[in-house]
Amino acid sequence: MAKRRAFLAGGLAACALCGTALAQAAPPITGGEVAGDWMLKITPAERQDLNISFKSKSGNQLDFPLTVTPQPRGRLSCVLDGDPADCRIRDGKLVVVMASGGVRMTFTLTGRSRGGFQGDASLRVRLLPIGGHIGAVTMARRS
Repeated sequence: MAKRRAFLAGGLAACALCGTALAQAAPPITGGEVAGDWMLKITPAERQDLNISFKSKSGNQLDFPLTVTPQPRGRLSCVLDGDPADCRIRDGKLVVVMASGGVRMTFTLTGRSRGGFQGDASLRVRLLPIGGHIGAVTMARRS
């Protein structure tokens, strides 16, 4: 019985170390990878306390055009849905912020997906206790 426990504990430790190594093996997102024309596609989270809907200037409900242009010293310039947006690579993640009035939507792309990147969307409303995670976001090349 003691041998089984030791074997099981060793196997679990090996799996944990392997999973950690694989997670660390994924290279961080770089500015060169994200340069170009993209489409941000939002999948709203299912929340009982909040009804979430989006609409871009073009009328698309869940798709926002994004253009990322590299700038000197590793900076990025972004245009999201026709308006300038704050964007930067932080800790190997692409963070795109769209602000309008007192509302601020933040798209944090943390991983790679087939043909692009994926991550989370969050919302904050200034001076109100409204906000938090509002869904998932994928970033795919525009065709």
